[in-house]
Amino acid sequence: MSALGQLQQQFIDYLHDRPNALLGALADTGGLARIDRANIYFNAYRVRLLDALKDSFDKTWAWLGNEGFEAAGLGYIADHPPSQFSLRAFGDGFADWLAVARPDDPELAELARLDWAMRNAFDGADATPLTADMLTGFTEQDWADVVFRPHPTAQLLSVALNTVDLWHAMDSGQSPPGVRRMEHAGWLLVWRKGLQPHFRSLGDAEAQLLFAMQRGEGFAASCGQLAQGMADDADVQSLIGRLLARWLDDGVLYA
Repeated sequence: MSALGQLQQQFIDYLHDRPNALLGALADTGGLARIDRANIYFNAYRVRLLDALKDSFDKTWAWLGNEGFEAAGLGYIADHPPSQFSLRAFGDGFADWLAVARPDDPELAELARLDWAMRNAFDGADATPLTADMLTGFTEQDWADVVFRPHPTAQLLSVALNTVDLWHAMDSGQSPPGVRRMEHAGWLLVWRKGLQPHFRSLGDAEAQLLFAMQRGEGFAASCGQLAQGMADDADVQSLIGRLLARWLDDGVLYA
């Protein structure tokens, strides 16, 4: 390795708090001590990464407060230093890290997953939404064969806590309620409509159909499987009609 390469590696090791010989390679300029000059970069590196996390995890930050979020963020930075030129994907593992690091505070991981899903929806891939007009000419065979696709930004999240209540309270500037485990775990759909990320809660039937779409399964077959799992007196056809109408209105499906 060249002398420049060795110096760069020492600098990276210093920033990551690994054993290094950087201070010995710095010139004594007579001003700030070498350790103080190096610490400017040591601290600035972490401040920049914390800023990136705060930007991506707004509600998680609001829930933890400045000190709590910075403590969690510094722990994540130490365990998962960035490995890419861009910081866009730096927070990808933050929710999973919180789940392991803070097992007694499960709301943190759920809030972080929702924050991250909203960020991914914001700058996810574009697609032309499917409209009701596009379906007007469908024949019976078309309906038998069609495979609907969720919008590229569509994500399905499992929630076991009242995370939605926490998120909405903080978003409106109100005091969030206490953390509560729901009687039945549920699902959230996160997607972008136009230029704006959205999320909403899903029932089990809607989640089942959307998961089937993500797997590339035919719509008719998915509806048939749904009907088999419902009570005999359930009006499955009306339910599917309502769900399809809402997906079209929300821009959840794409052409």
